[in-house]
Amino acid sequence: MVGIISILGLFALSKYADLKEEAELSSAEYIATSLRTGAETVKLVFRTAGHTVRVQNLAGYGDGTIDTNNLGYPIGTTKGNGNENIGVGNAGCVGVWEGVLDAPPTVATSNGSDYRSYRHTSNKICSYVYHAGGDTGNRNTGQLVIRYDSRDGSVDVCGRRSDIPNC
Repeated sequence: MVGIISILGLFALSKYADLKEEAELSSAEYIATSLRTGAETVKLVFRTAGHTVRVQNLAGYGDGTIDTNNLGYPIGTTKGNGNENIGVGNAGCVGVWEGVLDAPPTVATSNGSDYRSYRHTSNKICSYVYHAGGDTGNRNTGQLVIRYDSRDGSVDVCGRRSDIPNC
């Protein structure tokens, strides 16, 4: 009897782990879709206002603190004047995340939040690695990553899991 209960327990734990991974992926895909929609909305507000060059503190979107590149895609909230790179260091990606998403999971430039942000690829791409599930990987080794490209507004989910493409 104990053996049967042990086997059932192992099966239940395995099924729980599978369901947990599916839920994490579904959540990341939802966030990615929201980030993509937000980036496109920022671009729409940018164009509707008649802008043709980067804007600091875009009026008409959120609290008016999002900064854009020349195409109208978000590049942070504290970018300041200057080039079209995303924000200032990895914190610029935090600004994109918090400035575009409504009530998002926590994000930081270090461990200890739901997601960890990385700015890379000529400072034009943000990668957000899911850390709440226990992963300590970076943008290249993370199991579950949401990636935003400010050059074209694209957002995808990738990582080192077998059920998603590698980043």
